[in-house]
This record gives sequence, structure tokens and C-alpha cells, in this order.
Amino acid sequence: MNYDLRTLADRAELHDLMLHLGRALDEHRFDDLNTVLTQDATGTTRNGTGSGRDVLIAQIEAGNKDYARLLHRISSVLIEVDGDTATIRAYITALSGHADSLVPASRRYGLARNKAVRTPDGWRISELNVEPVFVVEQ
Repeated sequence: MNYDLRTLADRAELHDLMLHLGRALDEHRFDDLNTVLTQDATGTTRNGTGSGRDVLIAQIEAGNKDYARLLHRISSVLIEVDGDTATIRAYITALSGHADSLVPASRRYGLARNKAVRTPDGWRISELNVEPVFVVEQ
């Protein structure tokens, strides 16, 4: 595969976009998802399917806010850029736990199949879809 400089820059920005998603969750900074998702974003998370950025953020927050400890690891990221659109496939490992224990209450392993679009403010996720692969509850 040959990549020109613009494609390499796009791929780096899209990879960082996924890392910003994980960091926003881990640090309970759910409002930061406003700079990750498009206004009309759609998606499926562990709390169901939603349409619209505010709906998705509320859905994501509801699934994570009760855990004091969150750790999202994003790996095997495959990005395909096609002009002003892109697909992002990645594995997500999510550990969730309570403040009084270093043992996770929940371990979730999923496959993200996201779509992104180039906006005037940079790349944003327009479709956020996480398919569960394994779930381990304590």
C-alpha cells in the first residue's frame, strides 16, 4: 500500500480520534465526546441504539458513570480513508470497576466498526458501532 502525505495525516487524526473517545470515557469527561462525534451521529453501544450526538453521549454516559475506574484499550486499528469519509475498525477492551477495588467488576471486549467524516473542525465519528465479542461480569 502506498499512502500520500494527506492520507497519512488523515489516518493519524482518525487514530487519535479513537484515542480521544477512550480517554473521554476513562476520565468521565463525557462532554468531550462533542468533539468526537458529529451532531447527527448514530450508533449502537451496550445501552442500545441511538441517533443524534446528545442521545449517544447520554447513552454512553449512562453505561459508564457508575464506575469510578474505567480503562478502555483500543487496538488493531484499521483505518480506510476514501476522500472525506473513512471507516475505522478496532478492538476495544473495556474494564469497569469501583473505587474500593482494583479488581474490575466488568470486562468487555468488543469490535468497533465506525464511520467518520471530515468536517470543518476535523474528522468526527458519524457512526459509532460497538459489537460485543466477550463479556465477563464479576
